[in-house]
Amino acid sequence: MNWEALGAISEMIAGVAVLITLIYLAIQVRQNTAMSREAILRNQTDRNMDNSKFIAGTPGLMDIYIRAMDDPDQVTREERWRFGSYMYGMFLDFQEAYHFSETRRQKDYWWPMIRKNIEFYLSRPGGRAWWNSQGSNMLDSEFAAFVDREIVKK
Repeated sequence: MNWEALGAISEMIAGVAVLITLIYLAIQVRQNTAMSREAILRNQTDRNMDNSKFIAGTPGLMDIYIRAMDDPDQVTREERWRFGSYMYGMFLDFQEAYHFSETRRQKDYWWPMIRKNIEFYLSRPGGRAWWNSQGSNMLDSEFAAFVDREIVKK
């Protein structure tokens, strides 16, 4: 066998090895992306459940939440601050979900549920009052513009 033939065979084997490596890496990247999306979804789900448990389990907070959502003028200054802190935490989660959705780092089915939550909160007098007085100024300008354009102005 001559050197040229041996060189050609070696190049072909090296090319096949590179192709196999690229296929392996593509599979690994796809699996890593799927696991990252799953972790994001699990984290967001856990935080939403924690928020629900927090409002339900913190003495007096559910009462403040209900009264503030129905009529923000019927709560004291301190209650308004507690309600506002709760809303800020919820909307930080919503903002994160918005950005994950925009960058395609989460499953498409999650964002519509979050959007419905935003619509619910802002459909109530207290939620809308909080958004207009504080929320839209405290959050990321891109998210706030989306909420103003797609939900508030609806």
